[in-house]
Amino acid sequence: MLRVAVVALVASLGTCSAALAQSADDPSLGAWKLNVAKSTYTGMAPNKSDTRSYEFVDGWLVVTTETVNGAGNRSGVRFAAKFDGREYQQVGRFAPTVALITYKPINKFTLQYTVRTTAGKLDSTSTRTVSADGKTMTIEQTSTDATGKPVSYVQVWDRQP
Repeated sequence: MLRVAVVALVASLGTCSAALAQSADDPSLGAWKLNVAKSTYTGMAPNKSDTRSYEFVDGWLVVTTETVNGAGNRSGVRFAAKFDGREYQQVGRFAPTVALITYKPINKFTLQYTVRTTAGKLDSTSTRTVSADGKTMTIEQTSTDATGKPVSYVQVWDRQP
């Protein structure tokens, strides 16, 4: 009986954590611009620019990105996801790419996520953290490049008005 109560309590805490991270008071909501000077890249050229926005619409987190990578190529994605452990499609905005993203909230300020190809291959793992004052966001990502070499970055983002 005690074991059942503990399992129920843990399950409800997980649900509360997900609800906390996915709500209209999510500190990531709004527009963000990459601070290239404060960001670090390992094994890859730094992005020249990057912007992203997070919106909360009818229970969904809607994310839109626009990136210019180190080679000057423009890319971006747009997708809607929930914090329920399921995979959601990221669709390329400038190229016909599709990937699958899964969110795992840690607390109100921190979110971990994975991106997989539609073939199921792990593409990247990331942790996104918003500062307590809500003015700075950090995204730490590990991945591999096209040749299989490990690459990573720590991006620092500034909230936009």
